[in-house]
Amino acid sequence: MSNSKAQNILKQIDTNRKALIQEYPNLAKQVHDIKTSVATNLKASTENTVASLIRKGCHVTVAKNSAEAQEQILKILGGNQHVAMSKNPVFTEIALRNYLKANSVEVLNTDLGERASGTEIDAHPWIASINTSIPNQEWVIQTKHEIKEQVAHLQYGITGAEAIVEQNGTIALLESEGNVRFTTNLPYNHIVVVGIDKIVPSLEDALAVCRAISVYGLGRDLLSYISFINGPSRTADIEYKMVQGMHGPKEVYVILVDNGRLAAAESRQFDLLKCFHCGGCLVDCPKYLTEGIEKGYYFTGKRAKILASFLEGAKQADDADCGDCSLCNQNCPVGIQV
Repeated sequence: MSNSKAQNILKQIDTNRKALIQEYPNLAKQVHDIKTSVATNLKASTENTVASLIRKGCHVTVAKNSAEAQEQILKILGGNQHVAMSKNPVFTEIALRNYLKANSVEVLNTDLGERASGTEIDAHPWIASINTSIPNQEWVIQTKHEIKEQVAHLQYGITGAEAIVEQNGTIALLESEGNVRFTTNLPYNHIVVVGIDKIVPSLEDALAVCRAISVYGLGRDLLSYISFINGPSRTADIEYKMVQGMHGPKEVYVILVDNGRLAAAESRQFDLLKCFHCGGCLVDCPKYLTEGIEKGYYFTGKRAKILASFLEGAKQADDADCGDCSLCNQNCPVGIQV
């Protein structure tokens, strides 16, 4: 397929983004300050977040690298050979799908775009079908119904997260389809895999990050759904006794992925920790349309120095791989300069 669909989507995002930035003139500075404050105190923020998550009743593991994260997830699955999984860049980072497949675990993809395009190439952090045709609206409705029916019979669902609140352990997930909610709510066990760079100080900061992703990466005021998860589902409506798992998962497992992030903080490579994969740098990038969609967005131009920082075995971009337009620098909400 030609790049015409991707070009049209990116052009629309650019037009919408320009208008929205006028409505939120302070948003970029706000998220820059949030990400910088955490990056400069990452070790302490991680320790505080672990304590907050445990207080909420979550099972928490800090994985030093991809292998530890993979092994911990397989251990949690406990021999279960079927799992639902949403779309998130962290799964590409730790090569989770390939690992699960190699260990005879069948992954049910709940993202509609990934269903249409496949998962071999991570073409865009949010729009998996950016260069793939979606059959029609009937296909969307039918597939969404099938996903919900299938997920409802699974014991485990795996998602990423856009933010985890240091203050109280709240987990924030952003999406436009509602399928991430299926993945978190319908199975009895929810596994959250998230880089420690996603930690933010407060709930207000989590909302700001979600808005920045929407505005800068997708040209939207705010995507359709934000879910806030506060540990295992619980209710006291039945005979005034606290019962877990009535309206959602009984158990929530959080895998906090280090994978070089603490080392980056110690060496003051703060730009590596600010990026939240909004996709804003791809909108005007000439290299993205000619190379990034085919190779995967991680490998687009000079920005690959940031995007592929924690991706094992990734080739670090050379300046010769990219021109001098610097558009990715101009449109980064957290001010990353490459």
